[in-house]
Amino acid sequence: MNEWIQNNQANREATVITPEHVQLRFQTAGLGSRAAAQLIDTAILLLVNITLFIVFSIVVYGSDEQAWSDLEDFAIAILLFVLFLINAGYFFILEAFWSGQTLGKRWMKLRVIRENGQPITFLSAAIRNLFRIIDVLPSGYFLGALVSFFHPKDKRIGDLVAGTIVVAEGGQNVPPSRKQKAQQKEGVGAPLLLDDRQKQAITREDWQLLSTFVTRLDSLSSEKQKELGAQIAERFIEKLEWNGREQVEADPIVFLQRLYWELRKEWQLGK
Repeated sequence: MNEWIQNNQANREATVITPEHVQLRFQTAGLGSRAAAQLIDTAILLLVNITLFIVFSIVVYGSDEQAWSDLEDFAIAILLFVLFLINAGYFFILEAFWSGQTLGKRWMKLRVIRENGQPITFLSAAIRNLFRIIDVLPSGYFLGALVSFFHPKDKRIGDLVAGTIVVAEGGQNVPPSRKQKAQQKEGVGAPLLLDDRQKQAITREDWQLLSTFVTRLDSLSSEKQKELGAQIAERFIEKLEWNGREQVEADPIVFLQRLYWELRKEWQLGK
């Protein structure tokens, strides 16, 4: 299944220019990985629905029949209302308050972000999920899948209206192996030690900038590495109120790599 998903993953990228004039590139999530995430979310919702229905049946019909006879219609109405809230709010609530992810997207290492690279907002999450009503037409997300297939950034109708895109976390679907991680860590030394205040100062935008730069170092020329590394390191020096500016400026790339490995366990998936 993983091979099928990778073969169907569109090799397309979305380019974002940050306020610091740093160019970020995100690999957009193709139909294969998005469909797999949707199937996982659908299975979870189906399991929740079945569980609630079974519990409801046991409580209502397993209790004193006479006591529930007058309240049966009311209880059924309550159950239907709860099921509606769960099924209608699942995607919206999780994406709005879980940094653009549902359980299915987290499993497939996907994330919804805004077109400018910023984290998804409450409003944009509400808009993109409201338009699921149109994307699912006529059935099975046919219209949404059709639009996504032909759009250069793999957007469905909800993404077009909300100004969002779905990207592969870390720029790839397959995380590096443990051996690769160990080799990468050995090349830059131990992760930096940050206190709680410094960790809390890092935002999702900061992490996205840092992880995109570090994971794409091999694709940049040495001149571009130095240029971008100096700009990004300066941002984190100020953000962290870091002592030892001279040492960082002497080798900003190593500083950023060490910072990446320190923050990765808190921000990146598949750890």
